[in-house]
Amino acid sequence: MLLEIKNLDKSYGTVHALNDFSLTLTPGIYGLLGPNGAGKSTLMNILSLLLEKDRGEIYFNGQNIKDHKKEYLSHVAYMPQFCCLYEDFSLAENMYYIAALKGVPKKGLKEEVVELVRKVGLFDVIDRKVKEFSGGMKQRAMFAQTLINHPQVLILDEPTAGLDPEKRIELRNLIATLSKDAIVLIATHVVSDVEFIANEIILLDKGAIIAKGSPLELINGIRGKVIEKAVDEKDLKELEKNELVTSLRYIDQKLMAKVIKKDGSLNDGRVVEPGLDDVYLYYFGKD
Repeated sequence: MLLEIKNLDKSYGTVHALNDFSLTLTPGIYGLLGPNGAGKSTLMNILSLLLEKDRGEIYFNGQNIKDHKKEYLSHVAYMPQFCCLYEDFSLAENMYYIAALKGVPKKGLKEEVVELVRKVGLFDVIDRKVKEFSGGMKQRAMFAQTLINHPQVLILDEPTAGLDPEKRIELRNLIATLSKDAIVLIATHVVSDVEFIANEIILLDKGAIIAKGSPLELINGIRGKVIEKAVDEKDLKELEKNELVTSLRYIDQKLMAKVIKKDGSLNDGRVVEPGLDDVYLYYFGKD
């Protein structure tokens, strides 16, 4: 299974949303991280054929998708950030409706719907109208709907938005189990959602990839550039003005600041182990 994205360009007037973007994806989980306006949504909409590119090509298993759109779409599922369920339908009715749109055979469909709804923990409310659901329940219902017909390319935009910590972990683990036989692209601002399950992290800014690699590779790239130092409360504002402060905490009544030192000047603090949050701030935090 292979999804090849070659030299994509997309502009909105004078705004260049994607700039000669190229990427090759094989089965696994890919975390797409970047600030608002980086081009994440544009990329996902183009891959889902909801938006036309200006230039470039996309190949799925060696075939140019512009010549095989229907076949390509039969393998793709997209879960948008905002709810797209029919509020006056029950969960079951939503599932069957989407299955009909996808052309899923009726044979075995009931069993598949029940299985998917169980996986996301909503079987007890399968016959309730979606308008009665909480935001987190709607998010899980959309994910179940996305999995109908076992897609090979799964595109997820903020899939854990609105979920409590327990349900976020459950959904994250469920996503991980799918990655053996699918290409899973996750756009999120919740770095912890992809830190432990992503095979590769893609950092996107102004329509271009600025860094990519496994979470460990990216963390190793900034190892030795994160320190923790004591700071007087009266000096905190000045520190935040001049340094990239990622977190604060008190130890024995002493205020400690975690700081990223892009210039490598580490003589005023204790070097500490970075995480993927620090990687994000290293690339996208203030200069």
